[in-house]
Amino acid sequence: MTNKDKIKQLSIRFGLLGCFGLFLGLAISIVIESTNASVDGFLLFKKSISELGYYGHSQSALLLNGGLFFGSLCIALANLFAVQVTEGWLKYPFWFSFSASFLALAATGLFPLNVYHLHLHGLSYLFIFVCFSSIAFMAYAIQIGWREVKLPLLLATICLCLNLSVFILPYAGFIFAPFLTATYMDIIASSATLSPKPDLWWQAFTQWGSDITLVLWVLSLLSWLKKS
Repeated sequence: MTNKDKIKQLSIRFGLLGCFGLFLGLAISIVIESTNASVDGFLLFKKSISELGYYGHSQSALLLNGGLFFGSLCIALANLFAVQVTEGWLKYPFWFSFSASFLALAATGLFPLNVYHLHLHGLSYLFIFVCFSSIAFMAYAIQIGWREVKLPLLLATICLCLNLSVFILPYAGFIFAPFLTATYMDIIASSATLSPKPDLWWQAFTQWGSDITLVLWVLSLLSWLKKS
């Protein structure tokens, strides 16, 4: 086995470990919150991930934040290994910005909504870096031949759309906001105390959709990396 093969195996293993950590934290949080739901009941799209990580407000906060932190760090490390075994100069802006995305996601777990400003900074950088890495991957896919990475390219496009909607929809008035000039960050910051909420809360839907698509994107990249 060559040194390149060993690095590729490390990338795949750390990536899978990170995805498992993220999935486990989210899944256990959903089960716990569903079991201990209030009279209104627990809906996946009625509570944001930030709200589930709020200490003192959510019983699953420690597990969720732990999964976000350790899982994201593993994926960030996997990305740094992947940059060593892939081809093309456009791999650098993609893999490094992708790593930065997961470092920002890890920061949202390390600094939950209780640590108000740090959590919102981490969340802001997460959306920004995911948008940048999605665009960087589109350029990278053109360089290496997009037919080889059709599924990762599709998931990157979905990630870009979901994360861009975070900045566009609140200002366009298409999604519920506690006050007219509220930004997405204002809405997430008030999510733990905001009441009543709509049955299908678009802010929560966007955050869940973005993070789930991000994990699926990582899995598709690992599958491509294994075959390449």
